[in-house]
Amino acid sequence: MSNQTENQAEATLYKPHAFHVDEWQTLDAEAELPAAGAYFLGLDRALELLEAGKPAFRLGVIVDAGEDVTRIGDHLDKIEAVAVNFPAFADGRAFSSSRLLRERYDYKGEVRATGAYILDQMPMLVRCGVDAFDVQDPNVRAGLERGEWPDVTNYYQPTGNDEQLVNNPRPWLRRSFG
Repeated sequence: MSNQTENQAEATLYKPHAFHVDEWQTLDAEAELPAAGAYFLGLDRALELLEAGKPAFRLGVIVDAGEDVTRIGDHLDKIEAVAVNFPAFADGRAFSSSRLLRERYDYKGEVRATGAYILDQMPMLVRCGVDAFDVQDPNVRAGLERGEWPDVTNYYQPTGNDEQLVNNPRPWLRRSFG
């Protein structure tokens, strides 16, 4: 296998519209803290570390469904990436976490989707502030490699950074058509 093919096979991080090799690693709750590098920690462990001071390594935080993303609101200036986790594609709590990060806290770091999301959800996740995807599902990967990106033309709700609001300040379901 050529180096280019190997790198493409290793690339699991999708940032519209290309795959990238992910430089971030995930540390479990008992792992020793490194002196350097880019690491994701669970929310509770990350908060303990942040309350003790800024870590020596680049910090990312994993926010699982059911965890309160607002707990890291006061520390976002020390966090380079937040991974919002989907335990199942029908669990939409990561959408809310993404919007809170972008709209309430004006978070400028990377927001990445992880877990069991599906290709059809990706455009809506981008609208909610996600800018990177950890692609583990072979169906999602195959669709992206084919260049598929679902076209969503109507939305039920506006978002704080919604470009459509410039031309149409009302959600499409409330527009007057007559």
